[in-house]
Amino acid sequence: MFFKRLLNAIFPRKSVIARFNAASRSPDSMRNFQGSDFLSADAAMSRSVRQLIASRARNEFVNNSYANGIIMTLADDTIGRGPCLQLEHDGPPEPRHDEALTRRERRFHKWARDVKLNDLLRCARIAKAVDGETFIRLQTNPNAPREVKLEPRLYESEYVESSTLAETPLEYHASGEPMEIDGIFYDQYGNPIRYHFWRIHPGSPLGGAPFAYTTEDAKFVIHYGNFYRAGQHRGISEMAPALNIFNDLRRYSTAVVLAAEVAARLSFIVSNDLPAEMMEGTVEVDENGRISQTALDMRGPIALNSGEFNGLVLPAGYKTSQMKAEQPTQQYVSFKDAKIAEAARVFSMPFNVAAGNSSSYNYASGRLDHQVYHKKLLIERDEIASVILDRIFETWQAFDSAAHPADYVFPEEGHYWMWDGFEHVDPVKEASAQAMRLANGVTTLAEECAREGRDYQTILRQRAREIQDCQDKGLPPMPWMNVEQPVVLSDKEE
Repeated sequence: MFFKRLLNAIFPRKSVIARFNAASRSPDSMRNFQGSDFLSADAAMSRSVRQLIASRARNEFVNNSYANGIIMTLADDTIGRGPCLQLEHDGPPEPRHDEALTRRERRFHKWARDVKLNDLLRCARIAKAVDGETFIRLQTNPNAPREVKLEPRLYESEYVESSTLAETPLEYHASGEPMEIDGIFYDQYGNPIRYHFWRIHPGSPLGGAPFAYTTEDAKFVIHYGNFYRAGQHRGISEMAPALNIFNDLRRYSTAVVLAAEVAARLSFIVSNDLPAEMMEGTVEVDENGRISQTALDMRGPIALNSGEFNGLVLPAGYKTSQMKAEQPTQQYVSFKDAKIAEAARVFSMPFNVAAGNSSSYNYASGRLDHQVYHKKLLIERDEIASVILDRIFETWQAFDSAAHPADYVFPEEGHYWMWDGFEHVDPVKEASAQAMRLANGVTTLAEECAREGRDYQTILRQRAREIQDCQDKGLPPMPWMNVEQPVVLSDKEE
C-alpha cells in the first residue's frame, strides 16, 4: 500500500471529469431551462394551466388557417366516414346465427346514423387536439323517435370541474390515490367512480352558479383525452408544444403584410444634405419681400401638379428616390414551410398534408412520410375503439337486447370496428401485393377487406349475385370470375 501511494504521488493519474451538459447550472443553461420544475402530473397540469392553454389553443384554431386545417384534416383522416361494426362468431357458419348478427349490425348502423355518431367522434377528436380532453355522457332521450333511446352527448372539459377552488387534490386514500381531481372522484384503486358536471357551461353568464351541478356515475361517462404522464388524471392540449409556432406564423405574416403596405403607400422618399441651420425654418423672406422655400414640411403628403404630366419641383439640396418594395422576402416561403413542418410534427403529419402542397415531393418520400402518419392514425383509431366505441356499443346492446331478445339467443364471440382504408399512391402495385398475400395464404379476404373498410360478406354476396345473373342471362363469365387466372407480376417483382 505504501509503495502504491508513493507511485501515485510520483506518477499521478489523470482523472477524467465527465458530466451531463443538461445538468449544467451555468447562467445560459439556467436561462434556457427556467421553466423546468419537479411537479407531479396533476400539479403541473392544474386547472388554471389547462384552461389557459386550452383558451389559447382555441384562439389559434379559429384564427390561424394552418392550425385549423391541420386539426380538421387530422380529425377527418382519423374518423373518415366512420367506423363500421362487424360481429363475428366461432365455429362453422350457421344461417340462423349469421342472420341474427347481421340484423344486429344493421340496427346499430341505423341508430349510429340517427344520433350522428360519426360527427360526435370527429368533434371528440378535435376536442382532444385543441382542448386536451372531452367527456361523453351516455344519456337517454325519451322524446327521440327511435327504438333505442340512447343518445350520447359531448361535453367540453370545463363542464367537469370541482366545486372548490383547489387546484390540486386535498384528500387522499390510504393507498395514496387522490379522492378527487378537479371534479373526478376516484376509489382507493384509482378507478373513477363519479363525475361532477356543471349543468351550465362555467363560461356562460349563468355558469358556475351554486348548486347548479349534478353528479354522474362513472359507468355513464366516457373520458377521452391526451394522457402521456404517469399519474395524469386530466388531459392537456395536443397543440401545447406548437402554440408558439402557430403564433409565429401569424405574427410573421402580419409583419410582412404591414411592411408591404407601408412600401406601397410611399410613392417616393425625399432626402436632403442641407446643413442643420437651414432646417430650422421652412420659409425665408428677403429684403424685397420675396418668399423662397429652403426646406420642406414633411408632416403631411405632398400634392403633385395635375396636367399633361405630373412633376415635383424641389428646392436646392433636395432629392427624391423610389421606395423599393422588398416584401415578401425570398425567405418568406422557406420560413413558413419550416414552421408548418415543425407544428405538424406534433401530430406526426407530413408536411405536404399540413401545407396542402406536394410540389417538392417525389413518390418515395411521399410514401415514406405517409407511413408514419398512417401508424399514428391507426393507433388513435384503436384508442377510440377501446375507449369510446366499445363503451357505447355495450350500452346500446343493453337496450337492443331488451327490444329484440330473439337475436341474442346466439351471442357473438367478438366484434371489431372497420375503418376507411388508406388510399395507395399506386393502385396497381397495391392490388398485385394484395393478390400475392391471398395466394400465399398469409392473409384472408376478411382482413384485406377490413383494411379498406368493407365487409367481405357483402362482397361475396354481391359476387354470387353477379355470377348467377350472368348464368341466368347466358352471358360468358367475366374475366374476374375466373379464379384460375394467374397473377401477372412485373419484371422487377419477379
